[in-house]
Amino acid sequence: MILDKLENINLYANVNSNFEKAFKFLTDNDLEKLTDGRHEIDSDNVYASVQSYATKNNSENKWESHEKYIDIQFIVKGKETIVWSPIDQLILQEEYSKEKDVTFYREGSYSSKINLKEKYFCILFPEDGHKPGCVFDGEMNVKKIVVKIKL
Repeated sequence: MILDKLENINLYANVNSNFEKAFKFLTDNDLEKLTDGRHEIDSDNVYASVQSYATKNNSENKWESHEKYIDIQFIVKGKETIVWSPIDQLILQEEYSKEKDVTFYREGSYSSKINLKEKYFCILFPEDGHKPGCVFDGEMNVKKIVVKIKL
């Protein structure tokens, strides 16, 4: 898991060969004007999912992880908490869905809160269980872009 500000993306461009494409999308577009839904960057190798929603209480959101993609979760507007845990500290709830690239979990023995505000991003790898969309300092509307990077 990595947490940082958009201005520091140059530190992470070499982590994965497709990170440069992902970060270019985040810096070269007017993100506030992007409509919700999928936006192609490089076919299934790199794409962005633009999402607008209201944050919820931690107990209302699900733990998840992904095997085929790395997530870069970037906050355009608002604030949210993503609760993080290594997947080996969570309890399996639903087996991995190959079609949706997701495994769901129940609360485990260890977790930490990641507080994201505008212009911050969080990079989540396959071993990172996460519960996104949680209330940070009060329920609020969030616009977020999740860039999916194929492994």
